Amino acid sequence: MDSVTVKLDSKGRVRIPPELREGLGGTVVLARTGKGILLTPGQSMDFLDEFRRIITSEPRRIGVPENPSPREMKGIWKGTS
Repeated sequence: MDSVTVKLDSKGRVRIPPELREGLGGTVVLARTGKGILLTPGQSMDFLDEFRRIITSEPRRIGVPENPSPREMKGIWKGTS
């Protein structure tokens, strides 16, 4: 089976037929290409391993944070800034 037409349900879900689903595993990756959407097998993720990776990684920072003055903070708290 090379291709099959399926419908999206009301929540945007697609049912992948068993003959195409075989070998995909529990995770798939969807990528938009010039010819449509490509579905490929994803890597299975262990929740605890992924959680550890996230909490032990350095946060992504862009630039230097600006520290508002006390007057600016009062405006932020009051919703007037």
